[in-house]
Amino acid sequence: MATSHRDSLEHLFDRIRLARERSGMTKEDASAALGVSKVQIWRLENKSNTVSAERLFEIADLYGVDPRKLLHGEKAAEAPHKLYARIGEVVAMVEEEAQRLDVKPPPHLVGEAVVEILRQETRQQTTPDITPLDAMKYQGLVSLLFKQISDL
Repeated sequence: MATSHRDSLEHLFDRIRLARERSGMTKEDASAALGVSKVQIWRLENKSNTVSAERLFEIADLYGVDPRKLLHGEKAAEAPHKLYARIGEVVAMVEEEAQRLDVKPPPHLVGEAVVEILRQETRQQTTPDITPLDAMKYQGLVSLLFKQISDL
């Protein structure tokens, strides 16, 4: 069975309307808060082809939603959380490797290791992979970076 564009929320105007409804605001409330007519609210929610960035941020703030979620849908709001989780995994892996090597690397060296691993993990991707981090893949890199400490 085909899904209509209204069901899939593939249009910005659908996401704007849904955000208003979820916030509990009426069209009248929104028009008053944004300083526009009810007709303009109707246009934003039914046939808007373009919305200025400034207006999008005002709407997002008013309805209490992430502007990326309004612009790109549900998946857009998930990406930063995945990235933060992956950063946490990488930092933990680098710290574990430092303990295994029995070294106390300076913060800049830990940062270099984390950045390089994240760069390799996200190469050719716009969002981090959801597969578990393969620590073995990066042990050599981390060991090489941390070897600099013992050479000093």
